[in-house]
Amino acid sequence: MGDVGPGMRDKSGGPAAFARGLYFELQTIEGVKPLEIWSGLREEDSFEKAALIKNLYKIVVPLVNERCFGRPFDQHARVARSVVAAMLHWYTTYPEETLFERFPWPPTGEGDQKELYRLVKGRARLCLEEVDPVQDAGPGPGPGASAVGGADALFDFREMRIVDNELPYIIFTDKEYRVIHGLALVYLWLIGLDDIVLATLEEVGVTREIGEEYRATARRVARDAPFSSAARRAGPQALLLEIQERLATVDYLDLFESVYAWFEQTKSKLLG
Repeated sequence: MGDVGPGMRDKSGGPAAFARGLYFELQTIEGVKPLEIWSGLREEDSFEKAALIKNLYKIVVPLVNERCFGRPFDQHARVARSVVAAMLHWYTTYPEETLFERFPWPPTGEGDQKELYRLVKGRARLCLEEVDPVQDAGPGPGPGASAVGGADALFDFREMRIVDNELPYIIFTDKEYRVIHGLALVYLWLIGLDDIVLATLEEVGVTREIGEEYRATARRVARDAPFSSAARRAGPQALLLEIQERLATVDYLDLFESVYAWFEQTKSKLLG
């Protein structure tokens, strides 16, 4: 399921180092850590709670992408935040009925971690159905389809088959892996992931210092992002239009591979 990343290995670096690690782990599509989920539901510590939120969003966002394909990106964000909130409510209201009856002790073995991951993902699917029930509207995008015609297809996880965290990545070539991650990074910008994560951290009582350090990291990274800060500030439609303009002269695969390369370089620079 993946090891803990450099910035989240322990708390010895304090809130600043922890928040930087939290930020960069949230920008990737792989690496859900079931042990962090278990600890985050058991402990009241702000670090554990923040790691829990990170893992829940990493599970929920691909599911929401599938469900909300064709809709405006602010709807993706609203549904993702609502699903995470519903999951947290369920686990805190019915703790023994959910995970802890099955896992009274930390799931450290690979088999137990995969089983816990499946349980949490199953709950995410149920919460998604409650938050955003499927409506029999026939084929094609649902109500409120994106005003930027066809742009959502760039971020259709159904076609890209974003890897389930249980599965090996060898089904992709190296270039496919890099391109998919570049696409996912831009998708997370489009749905405003930082804002909804920060709102959730505040709701669950994570210390303000962690939130402030997370926000500072996001601002620092945004200054050097491949697409203009003006387009990102203006919202999803402006960013999509800039991407479409780039694609008139730049190869699609090369563009998103370059986003991934930029991200990895930035992460190395800030995490050391």
